[in-house]
Amino acid sequence: MAIRFNKYMIGTQFHPEADAIGMTMYLKRDDKRQTVIDSYGFDKWKSMIDHLNDPDKILFTYSHIIPNFFEILL
Repeated sequence: MAIRFNKYMIGTQFHPEADAIGMTMYLKRDDKRQTVIDSYGFDKWKSMIDHLNDPDKILFTYSHIIPNFFEILL
């Protein structure tokens, strides 16, 4: 998500720490898996894992969206 505040300032929201491999490992930890399941259900946990491995989601962001965003700015 990004917004231009004025001619010189753009704000973005991106979580670079959310790499697919690291987040998958994190969400598969017994304690984190159970926390998500208790709060949102098994289907939500499974959906989160599936999205992390979907090439049209976070992997696409890393390989296309972010580099192109910086290309436009520079």
